[in-house]
Amino acid sequence: MLAPLWLFSLSLPTLWTQKLISCTSKSLCQQALLSGNDVVLQCDQPRALWYFSSILEEEPMLLSFMSNVKKLPGGSLQLTSPQPTQTGLYHCQDSNGSLVVDYEIDFQDVSALHITHKGLGQKPLRNESLQLGAGEVVFTHWEPWQDCNRCREPGERKRLGYCYIKDPLEKPIPCWLYLRAKKVQSSRLRPELQVEACLDVPCEHIKEINQPYFIFDIYQLDKVTNNIWLTCPLASIYR
Repeated sequence: MLAPLWLFSLSLPTLWTQKLISCTSKSLCQQALLSGNDVVLQCDQPRALWYFSSILEEEPMLLSFMSNVKKLPGGSLQLTSPQPTQTGLYHCQDSNGSLVVDYEIDFQDVSALHITHKGLGQKPLRNESLQLGAGEVVFTHWEPWQDCNRCREPGERKRLGYCYIKDPLEKPIPCWLYLRAKKVQSSRLRPELQVEACLDVPCEHIKEINQPYFIFDIYQLDKVTNNIWLTCPLASIYR
């Protein structure tokens, strides 16, 4: 008796499902994000030139040396699984050398994520003094709660929190953009994820059945005992 054939058809969501970071023209925007999750930095300039300066380096360098960075046709910059070492300034300019937009991005280490569940009585991290001499306080800047992962039945939702530092004379700044080359030992310097239960969320059928995708590969297994590891392309903690 022939073993049944198993066909696995994997699909990719279109590019818009990645987290898009935008900023007002000719402005500098600071943003904390998590490492290991794809993002796109917007720059509507088809002939854009991108430069990068890390928090440890003075001179910006033309972005051509990072294997996980790609300029998209419209000029925006795609970072695939960015790492904490890629924290720094991303400078977009037009072909005449004029500034289009600047991004200072703090890619906080996802492997250090502090995870809590409200339903289990677990508490987020408390504010903590850094003792650097200027009254600095480390705190978590929380994003809004994301959508519930179930509708019409018990589910869960999550929100992300990023490490920020505030001193009495300045506005809050993402931790590693503030610290830069300073060597600080503190277990409080980490991002957070909080989970809570959600109930009675209505289903959005139009949203469910209109998710764009395209088939990129098909795998055929000739034995039921074969194993395959499936990953979710472009999956993101941001949604």
